[in-house]
Amino acid sequence: MAKKRKMVQHNLLRNSIAAYFAAIEIHNKPNIFYRYETVTLLLMNAWELVLKAYIRKHIKTRTIFEDNGHTIPLSKALIYAEEHINQKKAKSFTATKENLFLIEEYRNNTAHFYNESLEPQIFMLVARAALNYVEFIKVHFSKDIIKDEGLFIMPLGFKLPFRPEDFLTKRAANSNGSIESKKFIESIVKVISDLKENDVEESIVLGFDIYLESIKKASNSDLLVAITSQDTADASFSRTTSVRLTDDPNAPVYSSLSDDQFRSLYPHNHADLVEWCKTNINDFSQGYRFNDIKRELKKDKRYANDRRLDSRNPKSASQCFYSVEGLNELKRQFEERPEGEV
Repeated sequence: MAKKRKMVQHNLLRNSIAAYFAAIEIHNKPNIFYRYETVTLLLMNAWELVLKAYIRKHIKTRTIFEDNGHTIPLSKALIYAEEHINQKKAKSFTATKENLFLIEEYRNNTAHFYNESLEPQIFMLVARAALNYVEFIKVHFSKDIIKDEGLFIMPLGFKLPFRPEDFLTKRAANSNGSIESKKFIESIVKVISDLKENDVEESIVLGFDIYLESIKKASNSDLLVAITSQDTADASFSRTTSVRLTDDPNAPVYSSLSDDQFRSLYPHNHADLVEWCKTNINDFSQGYRFNDIKRELKKDKRYANDRRLDSRNPKSASQCFYSVEGLNELKRQFEERPEGEV
């Protein structure tokens, strides 16, 4: 019986890790449709399996099987795990549970979110869940999967610095069209607030920031102050030259982006930009209006950035590349600006 129990636990953990890395690989593909619908499905499957493996290994008083022979749902596995882990250290698993409940809410209601700009909000939740998963495996199964495989989830198509408070304000909620999308953003903020009220500072979201200097890990208190202060303000942006690809303050800070990192953030050259505009902008033409908007985009690192052919030679020729957000911003300005206005 003990041998069978251990075999089930082993298979659950093995399949969980496979689902986790499948989610990371899907997310990090530069061009893919149905990204977050697929990623959340795989990531939640990874968590469901690892929680059942945890129950099988650590909670002898609980079973992962229902009376009908099926295994318990994710929601019940989360409750069992939270009860057991929080008994050892109060509230230590609460933020993780709330993060997963929010992702499950998105996964179960994706039909309501089509044509909505929720990618940043979902990314923040998914990135945190991915980091929590790595830590959970390390603590409870003594396995460092990042060290073994070297994969981590990357931000795709978002402006940098990528900060949670930029996308969790009332302004951000109101910019989304459907009632469901607004309520979903508000529910994220409510969970952050409720956790803070219950003295839980571990965050349910993760942002990728570019820093000139290292800063402390953001807590729920930090987030709430930032969110409140930006309720009626535009998101701020500051130019920086170093990148940290984790919220760990002890992780290395890179002085410049690698070619792969740069192209993941700015995937489109000028020819790509023009072709995209021809396809996506009504009555597009490469006239004064286009060139004037393009000059403005180049002043903002959210939208465009120059890449030298030889990054080690400051005199090397450079080429401008554009982010996905840059393309969308050009379209917005082009369609709003009257013909002939420069």
